[in-house]
Amino acid sequence: MRQVRSSTTLVLAVGLCLLLAAGAAAQVTGYGSTPLPADIYGPLNEGFGLIADGKYDAAAVKFKDVLQKDPNNPFALNNLAAIEAQKGHYREAMAFLQQATVKANDYRQKVAQTCFVAGLCNAVKPRQEVGPTSTIAPIIQDNIAKLKPKVEALPPSPSSPPAMK
Repeated sequence: MRQVRSSTTLVLAVGLCLLLAAGAAAQVTGYGSTPLPADIYGPLNEGFGLIADGKYDAAAVKFKDVLQKDPNNPFALNNLAAIEAQKGHYREAMAFLQQATVKANDYRQKVAQTCFVAGLCNAVKPRQEVGPTSTIAPIIQDNIAKLKPKVEALPPSPSSPPAMK
């Protein structure tokens, strides 16, 4: 009987270790440590080409398509921020950049190219190659630093007056 209990305890301990290891592995995998799926990479790549051609509205459509499938994709969010900054919509650009910081460190795809949009924000084109650390996270932080003075110089947003009774 004692041997059965020892065996059962050992099996449970090994099972628990395997379960914990599988959970840790699941946190490391995903887009961060693997090439981007074609339905994400394709629109990102096309959108970057459209930015380079000055077709900002068409590029925004591509990046929003990515966000439908991957809501915190830092490449799409960063590039939407670059487009909004180019249009002078600095608060909107900053909102995209803030959202991009949420998962940026989890995305380790290398950056193939960057382009300056209106000299303010860098737009990026990801590669299918994965590196040891995120290359998009520092670009997002740089874009935030460039954009912050523009946002701070804006007049305060108007507030809504109280409802009339």
